[in-house]
This record gives sequence, C-alpha cells and structure tokens, in this order.
Amino acid sequence: MRASALLATLIIVLAGPCQAGTLKLPDPPVIEIDGAEPLPLVVSLSIPDGVSSCVHTVKTSPFDKMRYPVGTYTVELLEKNLATVFSHVVGTGSTPKGTPADVVLELSIESFDAAIPHPAYNPYTASVVYRVRVKDPAGEVLFTQTTSGSGQTSKGMMSGFKAQQLAAESAARAMNDAMRQLLEGLLDSRELRAAR
Repeated sequence: MRASALLATLIIVLAGPCQAGTLKLPDPPVIEIDGAEPLPLVVSLSIPDGVSSCVHTVKTSPFDKMRYPVGTYTVELLEKNLATVFSHVVGTGSTPKGTPADVVLELSIESFDAAIPHPAYNPYTASVVYRVRVKDPAGEVLFTQTTSGSGQTSKGMMSGFKAQQLAAESAARAMNDAMRQLLEGLLDSRELRAAR
C-alpha cells in the first residue's frame, strides 16, 4: 500500500512540470515573384480571429509539448507580401464593411501538421493548407483558391533548443511555400484582372 502511494506521488510530481514551449519562427520573408505586377485594385484584408490565433501543438514527450504559432506567422507573411499582388492594401480586420475597397480578401488555414522525428536524425517536416476567397464589396465570390505547402529540414542528430530551431524552420518553409503559390494564383487570376 505504501509503495503504491509513493508511486502515485512520484507520478504527480513528474507530471507537474509539463512544458509547452512556443517556437520562435523566423521573420516572414518578402517573397520574390519574377515579373509580378500588382493588380490595379484596392484590397481589404479580412482575417478571422480563429486564423490569427491558430496554434498547432505537438506532444514531444510524456511531459513536453511544442507549440507552433501558425496563425501569427501566416498573418504577418500575408501582410508583408500582399502588396506584390494588389496596388493598394487597406487595414486588416475581421469586419471590413465600410472600407473603400474594390475587393475583400479572406484567408483561412484549412490544416497544419508537423512531425518531430523519432529517431532524431530523420527530417523535421511540416505541411499547411491555405484557402483564400476574394469577394467584391457586395459579397459575391470572385475567386477562390486552395494551396498546400510543405517543408522539411534535417541537420543530423539534434535535441533541445537546436531541435526547436529545426521544427521552426520546417514550419516556416511549409507556410512560405503555400503563400508563394497563393500569391502566384492571385496574380494569374482572370477574375481579378476583370474585377475593376
């Protein structure tokens, strides 16, 4: 009886310091697209709260978790690169009514997944699926697109802080990949070229 009480106490003590470390993702890059000419449209960016607050959690051990700030990175990446597609971008908000814009762009994160390798010498991988809808001021959908991106990195057997850097790098690569496709799709859209 005494041994089982001691075991139960030990489990509680060990489970107590369960950690959920949030990854520090790199700064979102400016994505270069050869020959890109912004469309002569004013766009209002609509980001639902669920997108900006999206966090993906991976359990890395019985007592530790790794949190990927997917939403924050996605919003910063889109805001940094939307001027590649549109000549003028007006504020970010979840309710763009009353904004003098030609079109309203809505972004959603359909999925995000990441794998922490076991054994640790395998690649760190991540994948993401974005969906974008562009509407006219009356709310009619002019263009919709779904893009998927993937990223991986492997630099030998790593653990601790260096392992977090690898996980962050693979996640950023996946989101950058999907965003590049999204921007290219918007630039190539016949519906948006005819929107003005």
